Amino acid sequence: MSEIVTSLYFQHDIRFVLLAAAICALSAFACISILNHARRSAGWARAAWIGVAAVSVGFGIWATHFIAMLAFDIGFPASYDVGLTAASLVIAIAICGTGVAMAVLGNRTADLALGGAIVGVGISTMHYTGMHALQVGGEVSWSSGLVALSVIFGMALSALAFTLGSRRNRFGLRLAGAGLLTLAICAMHFTAMGAAGFENCYAIVGPDDIRPGLLSLIVGAASILILIAALGGVMLDLRDRKRMAAEDSRLRSLADAAVEGLIVCHERTVVAVNESFQRLIGDTGEMAGRAVEDFLPPPDCDMLFAQPNQLLEMELSAASGERIPVEVVLRDVDFGVEAHRAIAVRDLRARKQAEHHIRFLAHHDAMTGLANRTSFSKRLEEEMERSRLTGQRLAVLCIDLDRFKEVNDLFGHAAGDALLQKVATVMEGALAPGQFAGRLGGDEFAIIAPAVGEKPEEAAIVLLEAFADSNIGSIEGGMISASIGIALYPDHTVEADQLMTFADTALYCAKEEGRGSYRLFEPQMGAQVRDRRLLEHDLRLALARDQLALVYQPQVDIETAEVTGFEVLLRWTHPERGAVPPAKFIPIAEETGLIMQLGEWVMRSACKEAASWSNPLSVAVNVSAVQLHATHFVDFVRDVLRTTGLAPARLEIEITETAMIRNINRAISNLRQVKALGVKVAMDDFGTGYSSLSNLRAFPFDRIKVDQSFIRAVHDNDQSAAIVRAVLGLGKGLNLPILAEGVERPEELEFLRNEICHSAQGYWFGRPQHIGVYADVISGRRRTLDAHLPPLGEKRSA
Repeated sequence: MSEIVTSLYFQHDIRFVLLAAAICALSAFACISILNHARRSAGWARAAWIGVAAVSVGFGIWATHFIAMLAFDIGFPASYDVGLTAASLVIAIAICGTGVAMAVLGNRTADLALGGAIVGVGISTMHYTGMHALQVGGEVSWSSGLVALSVIFGMALSALAFTLGSRRNRFGLRLAGAGLLTLAICAMHFTAMGAAGFENCYAIVGPDDIRPGLLSLIVGAASILILIAALGGVMLDLRDRKRMAAEDSRLRSLADAAVEGLIVCHERTVVAVNESFQRLIGDTGEMAGRAVEDFLPPPDCDMLFAQPNQLLEMELSAASGERIPVEVVLRDVDFGVEAHRAIAVRDLRARKQAEHHIRFLAHHDAMTGLANRTSFSKRLEEEMERSRLTGQRLAVLCIDLDRFKEVNDLFGHAAGDALLQKVATVMEGALAPGQFAGRLGGDEFAIIAPAVGEKPEEAAIVLLEAFADSNIGSIEGGMISASIGIALYPDHTVEADQLMTFADTALYCAKEEGRGSYRLFEPQMGAQVRDRRLLEHDLRLALARDQLALVYQPQVDIETAEVTGFEVLLRWTHPERGAVPPAKFIPIAEETGLIMQLGEWVMRSACKEAASWSNPLSVAVNVSAVQLHATHFVDFVRDVLRTTGLAPARLEIEITETAMIRNINRAISNLRQVKALGVKVAMDDFGTGYSSLSNLRAFPFDRIKVDQSFIRAVHDNDQSAAIVRAVLGLGKGLNLPILAEGVERPEELEFLRNEICHSAQGYWFGRPQHIGVYADVISGRRRTLDAHLPPLGEKRSA
């Protein structure tokens, strides 16, 4: 290495060295620029540009060598052989042309490197041929190590120059390639000069040799050619850059308009991406120059390049580290008149989420997230098989929310949905390890409890306590509870369907005996539940089959004995069961939600009937809690009055105190609007509900009806008598008329007369019957029922 430094600093004129380097740099830039242009050309134009590039680099090498030789001081005059000097130029052009052709015609990076290495061979061959053209006496000594190093410098740096300068159409990379090629030529030359020893040489100048002055003219002419070639290369580059900028702008605009992500790459190096791809990976930085593997790690990247034109699913690495599922396809494209590859990237996250949601919905309930009926049944089969193998008992719990229908009717479906979701949350929190919950539909839930041991009811107790602790039924002041039925495997059955049926049967029995409790299945429950379900089924069809009818019970003024109106009551005559008591079918109607439909039919039919009477008597209609709290209740009453033509003052709606306390604010609001229509409002069953006095203060009722349980014992029970007297006194103080229900004995009527009760109704005056029985009264031909009543003190016959 010291020989190279000594040769450069002590045996060369630095001015000529700099000139040689400048000419070398110009020729290198011209070579790289023309090389890139040739790669984008085709046919005869490509061959012509290969020749121009070969001449450019050949002359550049040759001029650099001989200018550097002029700068070299060997200690005595020297001349150059004409033939060898010319041969060195031809050799440079020929060998470098071969290397350029290899680089232009090849498509791989290896072809670029091989072409550059051949140019390095041409540099070395030209140099050592030129050294042999030097005419000196004696023998030049050579350092074999430096000779080998000079050749390696030339080949390696030239290969790197071609690879870097021709890999992409970027001006900066061209400059880098030209610089490396300049370094290759200079490094090779000065290393080779350091390898030569002239200690044993002396001057000999032949008559036909080229003198340094002539050589300067030749080199100057060559330099002018090199400069022209370099300027031509710059012009070509500027033109190409302008054209490529316009094309790139157009292509980028089109690419950015695409919804899918796009990557343009050369080999596996990114050349450009569109905005959709940058948004997808969350990185707005420079993408060019990065490897495709940065975004599609192996083996996905290898599979993509091995299967062009194939849609493939893989994962994309985002800037945040997230692995994004994508669909990709690789295609060959022309980009900058050069073969590239484009990768289209489609984001699959939305589709994957939709597929996941579809799979989830196939096995889960959309409302609560619990397992649906299908998944629950499958899990039950699996758990039963596991219990069979282990010999352990398994319990199935069927859960139903009490009076859930009323929640939907009173507060809307949004409140009902919120309640179901909260129930599911509480239920999941109460599950023991190994237990499994599902929603079977509506307000029906179920739990599988394996390995229950000797206390199968424990799971039900835990669940009811969890419901109570969480206060799940607290909706606008109303409360709701749950009933639970339990069936055991294999104690009750070994069939899954039958096990669910038995648990459902126990559930209905729990509801019958008092809500908010649980029952374990017993064989005798089956007949009872089947009968109830048949009755429920028949009730749903009763209205359409004309099995329901209205009966009317007179309400009488105690002082004048005149009929003041009728209370309307609903009766059901079953074709097989006969008369079904209201106490049996009304709770079923309330539980199943039929009460709303029945209540509206009763009011509309009663008002239509009353409107046809000649005698304008009042008609009293019972209104359920579900009707009272319904948002459309006031509009319904208004519509009934309008369509039937009944005067509002003739309609009296009766409500119980229990109906009010479910949501007293809404109840009072609806009652005030109904009363504003002119309709009267009576409190039914007074004294049997809650907060009677506060209800009287909250709303100005038109009448109070004393429950028949107090009236029946009023003549021989001092406590009942005291209660009735208190109610009568309260009515007098509040200026509220009092109606006594359930009057059946003359003693009861006499007590009410003495205590100045306004009116009464009961079997003593008349049983609930078809309105035709009271034709004389409703027509106005009679105002009293005196003809039907025995004298006071005599019991009326049944």
